[in-house]
Amino acid sequence: MVDKQVVAKWHLNEEQWVQQVAASWLGDAAVRTEVEAAAPAAAGIVAPLVRHLVSQVEITRFCWRVCGIGALYPDGSKSPNPFDPDAPGAWQLRDDERTQAGYVAAAFHQLVKLVVETLEGAGVHVDAPWGSDQSVIAVLILLVAEGSYQIPWSDARLLAQYLQPPGVSAISPDGRSASARDGRSDEMARNVDRIRKAVRERAGGRDLRRPYAAARGHRSEPRPTVLRRQVLQEILADDPTVKVERLRRTWDLSKNTAGGRLRYELTTRLAAEGLPAPNKPSKATLFNDFQVLRADAD
Repeated sequence: MVDKQVVAKWHLNEEQWVQQVAASWLGDAAVRTEVEAAAPAAAGIVAPLVRHLVSQVEITRFCWRVCGIGALYPDGSKSPNPFDPDAPGAWQLRDDERTQAGYVAAAFHQLVKLVVETLEGAGVHVDAPWGSDQSVIAVLILLVAEGSYQIPWSDARLLAQYLQPPGVSAISPDGRSASARDGRSDEMARNVDRIRKAVRERAGGRDLRRPYAAARGHRSEPRPTVLRRQVLQEILADDPTVKVERLRRTWDLSKNTAGGRLRYELTTRLAAEGLPAPNKPSKATLFNDFQVLRADAD
């Protein structure tokens, strides 16, 4: 089982990245124009449920569910579904509200999708089909429609923090698959895959990997060796020109260098499995790693 603090760090990475991404397009003037134009229609659509939309928290819960999002927290718990009568904190809906809730959600979602498609068509760097971007616009529309919230339009980074967008990645409830917002980086992809594996483990996933090099009849390699070669393989996939000397020369530099990336990624993965931080690999060790990776590729 992965250490809870390590998992929390992965979730923090996601939170920081999605706020940076949201800030990159929320500052476009067209966002405010389209959101404010849509607010009156949205107010009319959600009127049957307005008595439940009493705070930004409840507005966010509603919008996330409308856009098909259920938040996952580092401890494995999920955000409550306001429409699920058995969920803690669920809305106590009257019979007429329960009958209308599905129609309200569908109509509001159509309005939100129209707004994000308009923004995308106007050149705003929003990913219109992506549920997280849709939910950001949905929350903004209802906050504006309510009228009493102070929206920090002039500061895109503050606005992104204020809205707490869901993510640049999404994981299926059983942890078997993940999807991504367009433009997600390789580093973001690796981070969310670690979270996905933790989710899968909690969901009963089994470790069915074969021992390393079993096909050649060798004994299983030590776990640090396996992890180091995994990272090396990813580095070489991104830059096939990387050599042993460069890895050793840049080992103590930033993770934007080949050696720094090897040190950073290997340290993170070892820590996730309760193993100590690595020392700089020797030339002989790295040459052997390269030979094994080439043999595997062949």
